[in-house]
Amino acid sequence: MKKISFSFQRELRLLSARDYSRVFDKALKVHNKAFTLLARQNQLDHPRLGLVIAKKNLKLAIQRNRVKRIFREYFRLNTNKLPNFDLVVLTRREIAQLSKKDIIRYRNDLFERFERKCARS
Repeated sequence: MKKISFSFQRELRLLSARDYSRVFDKALKVHNKAFTLLARQNQLDHPRLGLVIAKKNLKLAIQRNRVKRIFREYFRLNTNKLPNFDLVVLTRREIAQLSKKDIIRYRNDLFERFERKCARS
């Protein structure tokens, strides 16, 4: 029986500029008020996540780190459900005014819309 790991291992992250560039070049785009998700299918047997949390949108490091933790948690717990895509999440300006509860709601909405879009194509 295969053991499911819930850690955010190195192989589940986009690490190099080349990985990010590949996604930015020809991306499937999904966005809402707080985030933009760029996705591109990969040749691996698992999804990978990259985060671009702009200092311009969230001035304080504590705010940027909170957003990263929120996304890593979702990704870590749902890796086995997500399709094999490289995902890059970008923040939008409106995020600075949102509470943690709202950020989680927008995050969930973003991934639901992504999954629906993948199912259609």
